Amino acid sequence: MSNISNLPNSKKVILKTRPDGDPHEDNFEIIEEQAKAPDDEEILIEVQALGIGAWIRTTLNEKAFHGATPIGGTLPSMGIGKVIISKSKKFSEGDIVTGPLMAQSYTTMPADFFTKVANPEIDPFTQIGILGVSTGLTAYFGIYDVGQVKEGEIVLVSGAAGGVGMIVCQLAKLKGAKVIGIAGGKEKCEVLVNEVGVDTSIDYKSENIDEKIKEYAPDGIDIFFDNVGGEILDIALDNIRDRARVVICGAISQYSHHDAVDGPSLYLRLAEKYSRMEGFTVMHFEEHYEKAYIELLELYRLGKLKAPFHIEEGIDNFPLALQKLFTGGNTGKLMVKV
Repeated sequence: MSNISNLPNSKKVILKTRPDGDPHEDNFEIIEEQAKAPDDEEILIEVQALGIGAWIRTTLNEKAFHGATPIGGTLPSMGIGKVIISKSKKFSEGDIVTGPLMAQSYTTMPADFFTKVANPEIDPFTQIGILGVSTGLTAYFGIYDVGQVKEGEIVLVSGAAGGVGMIVCQLAKLKGAKVIGIAGGKEKCEVLVNEVGVDTSIDYKSENIDEKIKEYAPDGIDIFFDNVGGEILDIALDNIRDRARVVICGAISQYSHHDAVDGPSLYLRLAEKYSRMEGFTVMHFEEHYEKAYIELLELYRLGKLKAPFHIEEGIDNFPLALQKLFTGGNTGKLMVKV
């Protein structure tokens, strides 16, 4: 077992002030302190990569579904790292693990919080971007279990150029669906068509979403997979057809003003079209993670599943990366290489 008398220094990102609206670099502070020596049943992890997800913004409020980050507290983040000291029989030093590493360069936590990466030969960015709980697994359960996508259906995806959206688009295509992806900007829309393989895309910054949906799906859509919320959700509801499914995965347009959320005003379309709207989080499917991981891994190895990444270098750039997520400064899964 490694010597704990020479513990490394760890940089961490703490919450300095609660954002008023979208998060900004000024809301956070980088501090450095010696990593904590693990107690019994704890492990010390060298963090390799962290995922930047919209859910992090919800934790910056005083009350939050995912748990509120206190002022002075370390920001949450899921990621990949290597065990350098283990005081638990669950892991050996050198194991690659995934879990709630937090926004810091070294993490000391109970071993039970983490899962050993089954395929450590796969780089950490692919692990997070395609096989991760908050990306691939979320997309898998959302489009397959909640959306129940079928061959020949028309699927509309908002936030399609993000980490979850890109995987949803590909999984729906693999089931034989026609996929329309909504994204912001010409570059993102081109990536969706040329790299991700959607049938067509809608640039919400320069095109009329309602007109384009009616052009690409004149008889309506069967599934709307929503990562954005707000106005786009209402537009989609106005274009569903009979027995449609609206999957509520996220609402990034609403996370910065949780106290005044813009809800759907056209929800009666659900009754008119004998359709349903259902929300979920990946945690509701925890007992099925292994099955989904195996399927996603096989698709990745066959070259049927891919996702562009946007990587920021260094834990010091974690606040910048979070800011970019809300200003549209990334295409693909946004991550920090620690």
